Amino acid sequence: MSAARGEPGVHRRAILSAPGSRGDVNPIVAIGRELTRMGFECHVSVAEPYAEIVENAGLIANVVIDRETFDRVVSQTHFWRPWTGARRVLTEVAEKFFQPHLSLLDRLFVPGSTAVVAHPLDFAARVFRDVTPECRLSSVHLAPAMMRCPESPPRLLPDRGWTRAVLPEGWPRLNRLTYYLADIAFLDPALAPAINEERKRRAGLTPVRRLLNEWWHSPDQILALYPRWYAPEIFQQYAQPRGDAAALQSVGFPLDDGESHGDADGESDVSPPETNTSIPVQPIARRPPAFTEPIPRDKPLLVTTGSAHHGDESFVTRVAEIAAASGVSVVWCCPSNPGGVTHPNIRCVGYIPLGQWLPHCRGIIHHGGIGTTSRAIHAGTPQLIRPMAFDQFDNAARVERLGFGVYLRHDRYLAGAIDELLAMADGQTVSPPAEPDTRVAAEVAAERAAKLIAGLLAPSRDANRSASHR
Repeated sequence: MSAARGEPGVHRRAILSAPGSRGDVNPIVAIGRELTRMGFECHVSVAEPYAEIVENAGLIANVVIDRETFDRVVSQTHFWRPWTGARRVLTEVAEKFFQPHLSLLDRLFVPGSTAVVAHPLDFAARVFRDVTPECRLSSVHLAPAMMRCPESPPRLLPDRGWTRAVLPEGWPRLNRLTYYLADIAFLDPALAPAINEERKRRAGLTPVRRLLNEWWHSPDQILALYPRWYAPEIFQQYAQPRGDAAALQSVGFPLDDGESHGDADGESDVSPPETNTSIPVQPIARRPPAFTEPIPRDKPLLVTTGSAHHGDESFVTRVAEIAAASGVSVVWCCPSNPGGVTHPNIRCVGYIPLGQWLPHCRGIIHHGGIGTTSRAIHAGTPQLIRPMAFDQFDNAARVERLGFGVYLRHDRYLAGAIDELLAMADGQTVSPPAEPDTRVAAEVAAERAAKLIAGLLAPSRDANRSASHR
C-alpha cells in the first residue's frame, strides 16, 4: 500500500537521486549522511551496483536501474565517446530513471516535510516540482560542465582537431547559436516528449522547450558541489536568479569515498531512521565496505579510468613501461575489472579509498571524473587527465589551467605528459592552491549542502510559490 501524502508520523524526509556511477553516488551519499544526522529520513534512488553504498551510510536505497541494465549500458564502447556517450546517457540512463523515480516521489512526498534533491540527470524531480506546488527542490551540480556560459563555455568535446572550434571562448553570439541548435536538434527531441507528456497528464501544463537552457534548474535552490575558484566564470553568470531559476550557491567539493564512518569494527555511526511500514523500500543487507588493499609505500603512479569503466589494458601497460624507465611503479585501479592486467611493473587493485591512497602516490593518471579530480586536488597530488566523455574534458582543462596537473590531449603525447607529471611530483613545478582554505572548505561541503537543503523546509521560505511554466 502506498504512503498517503500528509501522513502523520513522518517528521522530515529527503528524497535524493544519484543515477550515475560511483562518482555521482558518493557526493549524494555524503549529503544524505549529513541530512540523516540532522534527523531526516533519507531515500536515495540509485542503480543497483551502488545500492549497498547507500545502505552502508545509513540511508535507504531505492533501486531504479537494475544491475544488468546498468552494466549493459556502461560496457558499450560508444558510451565512453564524446558524441555518442552524451546521447546514451540521456536516452538510456536518464530515460530509465525517469518513471521509477517519479513513482517514488509520488509515494514518499509529504507536503511541508519533504525536501527533494535532484542530480542533473534527474528530470523526474523537476517535473514533480512543476506539478506539485508544495514541493521544494534542490538541484545539485557535481561539476560545472553542464552549466551554460556563452562567454566562456565549459569544454564538452576534445581539445584537438575540429572539435576545438566548438564552443570557443570569447564568441558569445556563436555559442548561443550552438546551444540553441543543440537544444532543438538533439536535446529536446531526446528529452521533451516524456517530460511534457507527464506535465500535461498530471497538471495540464503547456509544453516546455529548450529544457537544458533554463527549465531544468530548480526555482527553489541550485547548489554547486565545487568551490567558486574552480569555475569563477560560472558563478559570475549564475550568481543572481535567472528567469524562474534560483541563484547558484557553492558548497565546495563534498569529498567522500564511500568509506565506513563509524567504530573500529567498521559499522556506520548513522542508522537508518524508522520508516513507515506502508512505504515499500528495497531491503538490502547492510555491512561496512571492505577496503583490504594495503596502502603503497613506494610512491607509485596510480592509474584509473573510473568505477564504471572496464579499463584500457593497452593504455595502462604503456604507462607502466614508460614509468619503469624512470624507476616508478604503477598501481592499476579498475573496480569493474580488478586484476585484468599482467605486467611486472603493475599492481592491480579493485576499488580503493582515494582519500587514503593519494597522499602516498607520486601522481595519478585518470579519466577526469569530478570525484577523482577533486580528491587529487584536495590531496595535493599531481594529476594527468586522459578524458573520454561527459564532463571529463572540462575538468581536464580546468586542472591544467589551475596548475594542478596535465591534460593529455592525445595518446601520442603520453611519454612527455608522464615526464611532466613526474616533474610536478618532484617539486620542479610548483602550483600553489587557488585559495588558502581549500582543504578546510572541502571538508565541510556536505554539511553545508545539507544545511541549505534543510533550509528549504524553513517556515520563512515562500511556501506559496507556484510551479513554473504553468
